[in-house]
Amino acid sequence: MLPPAVRRALPLVLALAITAWGGLLRLDALVERYGAVDSPAWARALTDAAPRWAAHLKPSAHQWKAIATPYVGGDPINYLRYGREMQTFYQAHVREPVFLAETRVFLWLLHGADVAVSAASAAGSTAAVLGAYLVAAAVASPIAGLVVALLMAGEYHLITWGVDGWRDDTFMALLLLTLWSFLQLRRRPSFAPALLAGAAAGLACLTRLTALSFVLPGLALLVIDAPRGERRHRAAIAGLAAVIAAAVVLPYLVSCALATGDPFIAINYHTSFYRFGEGLPSGEPMSAASYISGKLAGHPIRAIDTAFQGLTVQPFENKFGGFEGYVPHLGTALMWAAAAGLLALPFTPAGRLVLVVLLASLVPYAFTWNISSGGEWRFTMHAYPLYLVAALFAVDRAVRGAAAVWRSGGRMPALSRRTAAGMAAVASIAALGWGAYVTLPWLVVRETVASGQDVSIETGPRDGVFFDEGWSEPHPDGVMVRVSTTPRAEVSFPLPVRRAYDVVVRLDPAVPGRQHRVAVLFNRQLIGTLKLAVDTARMGSYRLRLPAALVRRGSNELMVVPDTLVAAGAAAPRLGWIDPARPVGVRLWYVRILGLGR
Repeated sequence: MLPPAVRRALPLVLALAITAWGGLLRLDALVERYGAVDSPAWARALTDAAPRWAAHLKPSAHQWKAIATPYVGGDPINYLRYGREMQTFYQAHVREPVFLAETRVFLWLLHGADVAVSAASAAGSTAAVLGAYLVAAAVASPIAGLVVALLMAGEYHLITWGVDGWRDDTFMALLLLTLWSFLQLRRRPSFAPALLAGAAAGLACLTRLTALSFVLPGLALLVIDAPRGERRHRAAIAGLAAVIAAAVVLPYLVSCALATGDPFIAINYHTSFYRFGEGLPSGEPMSAASYISGKLAGHPIRAIDTAFQGLTVQPFENKFGGFEGYVPHLGTALMWAAAAGLLALPFTPAGRLVLVVLLASLVPYAFTWNISSGGEWRFTMHAYPLYLVAALFAVDRAVRGAAAVWRSGGRMPALSRRTAAGMAAVASIAALGWGAYVTLPWLVVRETVASGQDVSIETGPRDGVFFDEGWSEPHPDGVMVRVSTTPRAEVSFPLPVRRAYDVVVRLDPAVPGRQHRVAVLFNRQLIGTLKLAVDTARMGSYRLRLPAALVRRGSNELMVVPDTLVAAGAAAPRLGWIDPARPVGVRLWYVRILGLGR
């Protein structure tokens, strides 16, 4: 039996060992991508030895290609330049100072080598492993924390991005430190945790000023979620943390205000990038608030749908893919566990804090993820450890629940009225979210058509509201397609005004050489017969006129009727994902409704 002091310290010691393993894997990736460091001597020795050590501690699937011309294009080359030019920590700049200062430190350590920016991001990525342990241990248990740390340390995509010189890894680490300090402040509202929370929050803001989006709601929740008799004290302590954070951040804001006239230049400067990506005028400055409010005013449903996806689906569905080198299907299991954990988090005060910080931290990216490179994986990297925390929280609660049932001889515990009400509320919110996910695309199309702009009804994961029975499931085949499987297959869409419309239909025969013509009906009336042409480089494109006399205000149907159906097996292996005996007609990519003036 280990002494109590050793038992208490053991999880942290193991977490530090796991963090060291994560650091070694990142150093190995850095060497494979950017080469060994020539000087100083200690760095050369370390980078020479790292691949040999890591070879025994990583899956064979973890391999990286050398980058012939490092840091060409993108932010890392600018971080290097800005780090070298940095005069003072609080200098006015369009980039917040923490990562620039971190890069400058590594430039000094590595004798000015460009690889310093990769070392800086790798340091942030490694620190995030320990941060994830701290958060998971505080929310679930030390064992859960160790598992989360293991997952963070070895995840392929975290390692890959973690050595490429971006500031997102440092932001992820500081978000985790801030969240952990908030959890400590919730558990023990006193001066020392407030000092830590304020300092961590301030540094997170000085890495990305958009961290304000989760710092302020997190501090507010500490007060709102406090027992009634403690709220005044919690408010004072949370206020102290806010004052400390402000003291850390304000010198930078004042410096920017004096030099540029805009204290939030680090946020507002980047609206030009997104406006350019949308084809909008981008020469004049515009604040982020004006940019987002313009989106909401111009196309409110589209903006709400974009934000809804940016807060829920988009950052979640592209994670969990870096574990296949360890255990097959581990990522899928973690994804489902994380989904369950996100639904379970609201039932504990610590879980609610995690959930609020998670959602609030995604707000700055929610409106721009679908513009240009705004959807890059790294922009929502910081959410990944919180998803893993949610997954292990679900596992921890399941194990505890099973143990309680076992101890009680198989009797299920009775639910309190408050717990039952909470479960009903969470289920209702989840149902509303699913309903919004399914129906918002219809409303977006209606809004866009009403504005006179082009809009495409594309096949894909959210197309169910447009495609009735008679189609296969969407499937990638160069582009995402559906295949008609009945003699008549319909596409439904809204038209808000009774007038003539032009549409472009992109389709091909499902079995080239067997289908030659397609009759097209609009609201059950024939509007044209398409002679199908096959081009291996381009899917067929056909323009049709929808007569005003046939248009209904509301839902309308476009029906495609191929001249024949052929068993899918005749198109093997291309249609190998469909039952070979199932009849097929045409492959459809999208229906595009053209706006006014087209």
